[in-house]
Amino acid sequence: MKVLIIYATRGGLSRRCAELLRDSLPKVIDVTLLDAKHDALPSPEGFDVAVVGGSIRMGALNKKLKKYIKKYTAELSSIETAAFICCGHINYFDEYKDIELPKKLKCSLGIHCFGGELKPDKLKGIDKLIVKMIRSSVKYEDFEVSFSSKDTLPEMLPETVTRLADKIRDLL
Repeated sequence: MKVLIIYATRGGLSRRCAELLRDSLPKVIDVTLLDAKHDALPSPEGFDVAVVGGSIRMGALNKKLKKYIKKYTAELSSIETAAFICCGHINYFDEYKDIELPKKLKCSLGIHCFGGELKPDKLKGIDKLIVKMIRSSVKYEDFEVSFSSKDTLPEMLPETVTRLADKIRDLL
């Protein structure tokens, strides 16, 4: 089985999620892991499974990733496909997926929320300043009750990544 995973990241969370997904799959699966911002992206033809996703920045997915998804919507929809979104405000996930992913994209393996981060130490320049301002104004009630304490800010949801890996594994 051949799996294509394409991600776009700014602060590194989407890359870590994509790597966790790759590492959670059995070694018998041939996985191609690509960064939409830096790598040449192949057509999904010839792959059995495609996973596309990235982080929401300023309310939008990465432009290169969106362009790829739009260009290959028909090809992605014709194979087993999943999409993922990393976002700090999990309660906006449904809104993000409805706005950022083409309506014609058929994700037979689902559209998944892999969590989010607000960690300024992983950013530079204006991004770092914006995240610091956001963190200082965060109200913990804005996040789902799955966060265990008032000290906790949004984090990656590895259990969601594992659930997607299980779905892919079931295709073997």
